[in-house]
Amino acid sequence: MSLIFKLISFAIFALVFSREVRSEEALLSGRWQQISSDAGSCATCFIGIVKQGTVLVVSANNGWSATVQTGRNGPARFASGQGRWKMRPGTIYSNKAFDVVFALRGEQLVMVMVMDFGNGSKRTVRAVFARPAPKLPMVKA
Repeated sequence: MSLIFKLISFAIFALVFSREVRSEEALLSGRWQQISSDAGSCATCFIGIVKQGTVLVVSANNGWSATVQTGRNGPARFASGQGRWKMRPGTIYSNKAFDVVFALRGEQLVMVMVMDFGNGSKRTVRAVFARPAPKLPMVKA
């Protein structure tokens, strides 16, 4: 009897947990506009987050991408993983790998990216994103 109870308990836990993960993925998915960054402001910078299989793929229009997985720590919703900057000769971030964490804070998405330059030095970039305002159709008077 205890084996059946354990199996039923596991099935219920798995079902509840998978719903929470899908909920986190839905909250993170979509387009996010950068509203601030300690690496410099960029009014045209944005990221797109898309679910691909069991992970989320993050693509930025300024040359980097990452693969992250969602998680929760109490009420905190987050996604973490690794990524890489595109090869761009002459730039400091060219082809650099990084670790990245995204956390939802209200309606904003906070990002912390940490790059290891391999010589003992690291660079941390913090940025905040928000959903772009919907474009309203033009109405002629």
